Amino acid sequence: MKRTIFLFIILVHTFVAQAQQKTRAFQFAKPRQVVADPRYGKISLYDAREIKDNLGVIQVGMLNANRLLVAEPSLEKQLQSQLDQITGRKGEGELLMRLEKFCIAELTGAFSEKGFLDFRAVLFSKEANGDYLQIGRVDTAIVVKGMDVTKATLARTSEVVNNLIFDALSKQADTTKRYSRKEIEDYDNIQKKQLALYNTTVYKDGLYLSYEEFARQTPSGGPVELKDGDMYLGFFKKNEQGKLKKINPKDYYAVVHTGNPFISSQEQFYALMKDEDDFVFVGPVKETASATNVVVASVLLGAIGGMLVSGPETNYYMQKLDYANGSFIRVLDKK
Repeated sequence: MKRTIFLFIILVHTFVAQAQQKTRAFQFAKPRQVVADPRYGKISLYDAREIKDNLGVIQVGMLNANRLLVAEPSLEKQLQSQLDQITGRKGEGELLMRLEKFCIAELTGAFSEKGFLDFRAVLFSKEANGDYLQIGRVDTAIVVKGMDVTKATLARTSEVVNNLIFDALSKQADTTKRYSRKEIEDYDNIQKKQLALYNTTVYKDGLYLSYEEFARQTPSGGPVELKDGDMYLGFFKKNEQGKLKKINPKDYYAVVHTGNPFISSQEQFYALMKDEDDFVFVGPVKETASATNVVVASVLLGAIGGMLVSGPETNYYMQKLDYANGSFIRVLDKK
């Protein structure tokens, strides 16, 4: 009886502690590689993320309670520490990381868990005259599966960042394009100016198999038609016999009809609109009650965002295209 009471007290204290602690500290794992003669000894951070106060969500304890991951100490200090450990505090040059995505999340299923990492960063080297040269870039979406994925997901996160730094230490920077600090802060808009999609008001009619085609405005799927002029019936394409066959949205990334672009999502096409420098649409997101907090904290998961919100309930949200890979990003409520 005493043993039962003792275990019950421990259990209560555990639940109370979990309820009180709303955040968990994030720290990079110690690098497993070193560089003997590094070019760089200092690294600074430009944080371009829309959400800067956390790194996503993990689940803790027997209740799988959601906890926001917070960098302690700051990401910039941790990046410098990682660099110091890799280089032994050698090297004279300076690096600058533009961080665009850094989001971790977990979901628990009936018999397993999934851990997610969405990470994108660009690394620059600083020249003596103050210019910056691009030296490395990573854009990755990682899924970890298992019974307990927290440690594995955090380990993969450290691995991604450590490898990006490690590879840059002995690598020659790209000298074909120089950036000022202001241009690094405006890096996404500079990249958009290189994409035909973001620099035209006249979109080419046709079916687009991928985002790459859509971004280049080079449709390869042929023209589309409406049946009886009714858009609600969907889009149609003539088959080899010359008969109209309804298009399955799952087979295409986008379609443009009479100059109007539509994006494929959840087996339907939705009207795509230009909003300043972004393309947006109102489309469906399937979500469950257990995923709500994860989605709120991880709206920038982009390429793996759809995997986080797979459930029976469908709601509609404003979403925008990720210019870098064409994935959908749920737009934050600015209220």
